[in-house]
Amino acid sequence: MKLTFKLNGKSNVVEFNTTPTKSGGISCMAKTSKDLDVLQDIISDSNEGMVIQKGLQNYLETKLKLPIDIDFDYNGAGYGFKIDIYSLLRRI
Repeated sequence: MKLTFKLNGKSNVVEFNTTPTKSGGISCMAKTSKDLDVLQDIISDSNEGMVIQKGLQNYLETKLKLPIDIDFDYNGAGYGFKIDIYSLLRRI
């Protein structure tokens, strides 16, 4: 998936790979080393914390139409997210 981050009047496009986690969530990782370099630039230029996580969270919520939470206990590479199972069950 491709995501565009706008920061200081500059647009940065980053491509991510998404995979399921063992805990039933979603992992998002930069696809290439070039994408990882762009992420590092965004993080260093940003005055806010968690810019990448918030952008990914908003994108996933829009696509899945379900509440998504940031998984602060995720220890793998990239960024981890949890799917709100109760909201998923209400849709069935």
